[in-house]
Amino acid sequence: MGLFKFQNYSAIKNAQDNPRVIATVETVNGNVFGVGDNVVVGGGVTIKEAQVPFANADAAKGDVWVMCNIVDKPEIRNYADYSVTAGEYIRAIKLNNLIGEYVELSSDLVIADGVNPIVVGTALVPTVAADTNLMVWKSITGTTGYSVYLEVTDITTFGLFTIDNTGVGYECKIKSA
Repeated sequence: MGLFKFQNYSAIKNAQDNPRVIATVETVNGNVFGVGDNVVVGGGVTIKEAQVPFANADAAKGDVWVMCNIVDKPEIRNYADYSVTAGEYIRAIKLNNLIGEYVELSSDLVIADGVNPIVVGTALVPTVAADTNLMVWKSITGTTGYSVYLEVTDITTFGLFTIDNTGVGYECKIKSA
């Protein structure tokens, strides 16, 4: 389902937005990925600017982008049903330029991996292909080398009103190691 939002207007105002990125897999708001140039997808099709899920930890230590689309499909009755399918455009926002800003995300975008349970002070980094859930955030004990990570500053009820959320959300500060 994925709920993700910037907490302050300054983050929205200063965000580097790339509306030309094309999804290579189904994606929901809050999913995290990289952006590649001239990416070859199924059938030998080359996409000029495409979403690229992180293959390994080294890739996740580079530029980090997050999907933050406006729900623009009139057939969607519930925000939780909104997703962008492969081949559609993503409004990708680069988090590397927003160090120090705050975001809120729902718990379905976070997995407890290195630290369980997730508490205030926990660091979250993007998942990679070796993880069970791709394009979400995972807890980790060390952030050395990561250009962007989220530090949990508060446990909230963000996402409580959605049908498939457990009622836990996270307020996080975007940081750099």
